[in-house]
Amino acid sequence: MRTSLGSREELSVTVQRALALATKKEAAHVIDAVVWSLETTLLNNLGTDEFTLKLGSFGKFYVRHKPGTCRKIGFSGETIQTKTLRKIKFLSLGKLRHEERVD
Repeated sequence: MRTSLGSREELSVTVQRALALATKKEAAHVIDAVVWSLETTLLNNLGTDEFTLKLGSFGKFYVRHKPGTCRKIGFSGETIQTKTLRKIKFLSLGKLRHEERVD
């Protein structure tokens, strides 16, 4: 079950308190600026294989290029080459990674 409803507002309130901002709208602008900066940095380095963007003890984003593979088509028996892909992955670190484990 998804419980992400209202999570953006919760994040805005947390940022507002942490930065002592006057309004939630200012906090939302800060969040938008950070997300835009992350997205722009990743897009600018999309062509670089093994590019890593580490965010302290929160986690890291990394770009990985996956070469195409040969696949056999079922009934025809024809072999085709799949397209090369770029994948952006996120690896959590620190407290977040520790809390991922369910014992």
